[in-house]
Amino acid sequence: MTKVKQLPFIIYAEDTPNPASMKFVSNKIINEDSPKEYLDINEAKESPLAIALFQFPFVKSVFISSNYVTI
Repeated sequence: MTKVKQLPFIIYAEDTPNPASMKFVSNKIINEDSPKEYLDINEAKESPLAIALFQFPFVKSVFISSNYVTI
């Protein structure tokens, strides 16, 4: 049996033009659907990641694309 080598998640932060936002980029696909924006926790019911991020008091919105998340 051949052992498959799995690559670890690599995530790094980037500034955005909006000083109140931060972009987190991944080396792996995190969302295969079209980009989604959640403006509050009630809109995020379909996204466990967005729900988890809204637990932080400083998170006001979450944008999830194929390989990045902006909060």
